[in-house]
Amino acid sequence: MDIPKTSKAMVLTRFSQPLELLDIPVPELKDGDMLVKVDLASVCGTDVHLARDELSMHPPTPIIMGHETVGEIYYLPDSVKTDVAGTPVKAGDRIMWSHFFDGTCYSCKVLHEPVLCEHSRGYGFSNAYELRGGYAEYEVVLSGTDFVRVPDNVTSEEAVGACCAGRTVVNAFDKLYNCGGIRQGDSVVVTGVGPVGLYAIVMAAQSGASRVIAVDISENRLEFAKKWGATHVVNAKDHPDEAERVKYIRGLCGGRGADVIIECSGVLSVFAENFKILANPSKYLIIGQTSDKSVPIVPNDIQHHNAVVIGSHSGDIRHYIKCLKFIEAHKDKYPFGEIISKKYPLAEANVALADMRSGVALKAALVNG
Repeated sequence: MDIPKTSKAMVLTRFSQPLELLDIPVPELKDGDMLVKVDLASVCGTDVHLARDELSMHPPTPIIMGHETVGEIYYLPDSVKTDVAGTPVKAGDRIMWSHFFDGTCYSCKVLHEPVLCEHSRGYGFSNAYELRGGYAEYEVVLSGTDFVRVPDNVTSEEAVGACCAGRTVVNAFDKLYNCGGIRQGDSVVVTGVGPVGLYAIVMAAQSGASRVIAVDISENRLEFAKKWGATHVVNAKDHPDEAERVKYIRGLCGGRGADVIIECSGVLSVFAENFKILANPSKYLIIGQTSDKSVPIVPNDIQHHNAVVIGSHSGDIRHYIKCLKFIEAHKDKYPFGEIISKKYPLAEANVALADMRSGVALKAALVNG
């Protein structure tokens, strides 16, 4: 099979400037490398912030963004026969893949937490001329990268959520359940109903919680949350006074507060306010915070509520697989594919980013052709 010489890509050449459509040379593939043709690349909220250099990490430009990608295998080396789960693969199969983890460092070998790998190589954050981002026609998947075949009965629109939001929530729920999890009858509050919040809602809804309360400022997102299992929704704009808002949400939890709060909004003031909504005892799972800014909190709010506070970030291939299985099992009950609210041609990536930032799109996705 002939390897294409170039790939069109939307490239972040400078922060806070529009992406540029460039022809990027396809790098020479090393032993074990795959080349995939991008089928669907969804736009993450992280991309929106990365484009303006608003994250706590600051990778150098130029960058091809896009770490949420379903790709069709275009070139498969002879050395690769199966995905990480042992499923046979061939050219034309759809796959999704984690960031590259080297498997040799302390985090990988001793902690068995590859997401903490000290020598990881990310997709969607690297130099554009390495062709390792989804905002492109083709993408290189490095030798040794864990990948999984997308089941034939799961659409790319349903699957792509597992590439970031879904696997992030699965990893976070694994940590939550290491600390007791969501018990039968618990009240769960999810603050922030973007893609991460939606996966938190649907997984809480399947956990046995008696109440799953979604909090956001977007009516459209709150309506969507109902489809994904929220029993109650709260538009924070309807409760502008903090004390009244806290009292109202605590009331929805039976008056004693939330047994579990899952923070997915990324808003610092919401992170701090949530401590006032906690029941006693309680668990506070933090997934959505990406800023390097600070906010004051009262440490006694943690101690007084006998609260377990858990932070979680990203996920590895185990969490992709678990999320795909969750989607496959519940796809007839929840509209997972509808999370992609609008598709854009690759060349309109700047419009997609703008629509994500403004809230016009819940989840934008780029397509080729």
